[in-house]
Amino acid sequence: YKLRADDRKETSLLLRRRTLNQSLEPTPTQTFSSYPMPALTQAQVQSWIEDFHDACAAPIDFAKLKNLMSKRVTVENPGEPKCKKFEDWEKKYKDVYTAYKSAKRTIPKGAPTIVLPAKKEEVDCISPQLVNFVWTKDLGEMYPLVNLSNGDKAKIVVYDRYTLSGKNECSWYAPIFNPIDFKNADRADDDDTWTHTLYKAMNEGDAEKLGKLLADNLVVEYPGQPKMNKDQWIEFTKNFKALNHELFFAPVLTVADKENVSEGVAAVKRTFKWSAALNDTFKVEFAEDAAVEIKGYDNLKVKDGKLVYLGPAFNPALNIKPVGGKGAGN
Repeated sequence: YKLRADDRKETSLLLRRRTLNQSLEPTPTQTFSSYPMPALTQAQVQSWIEDFHDACAAPIDFAKLKNLMSKRVTVENPGEPKCKKFEDWEKKYKDVYTAYKSAKRTIPKGAPTIVLPAKKEEVDCISPQLVNFVWTKDLGEMYPLVNLSNGDKAKIVVYDRYTLSGKNECSWYAPIFNPIDFKNADRADDDDTWTHTLYKAMNEGDAEKLGKLLADNLVVEYPGQPKMNKDQWIEFTKNFKALNHELFFAPVLTVADKENVSEGVAAVKRTFKWSAALNDTFKVEFAEDAAVEIKGYDNLKVKDGKLVYLGPAFNPALNIKPVGGKGAGN
């Protein structure tokens, strides 16, 4: 397939509780035309992430982290007050990171890193992180409800969200995780969470189940598109024929705050038959009924047990692909 060069609108959506898009290196059959290029390449971002994971591994190296972070970096951990300077973050969380004995931090195989243009000379990014470590007494005191013992091999899934400057400095870092997701390293990921139930209901088209999971005031944002209410979203998804959602990595939903609101991220691969109407929507070209897939992340917000915000995160120019790698119409 080929990209259409007409009327590309610059889409710059901040990660701070907004939709995320993914940007990958172009293949020989893809062109970007007027689509905005990030200030950093995918390779530069991946290199920064590797350095970040290395610095955060045991033993944590805050001297190295200082070179990766802006002096005025804002750090937001779920349910905690913001840290607005690097020194504040180091002081508050050094003991926390140190408690993760023998920690190894990696991006799971097959999980993409999302990179999108933000403000001038900045990019907004998200990448999942699998943390393998040894449970310690200190962690047990921090998280007394976790059913792990000192010395247990453990793991947890984290979605890292950050803003990077053209100088490879991080000015905003906001990981998404939930302490209930601490588990033994050899334990399989759960497949019966609230998020799994949501996407299963979507796949089944079960109106009764969806009615219990979707708020009447649901807001949906697709990349480059106006916000939609629930009825508009339901109508819009009719263009995704025979739509199926597959969670390709463990989702995360944070502990609810005092207003009973949780934020989350779900790693979703959508497969469906293309509707030609989507060519204008996403400025790409596929034939009617072409088998297509989109791999990205969904940003979620849940209040009182119902979904109030859904923000599928993908780069239309790069992440809408034919199933099996063939071009549109084949």
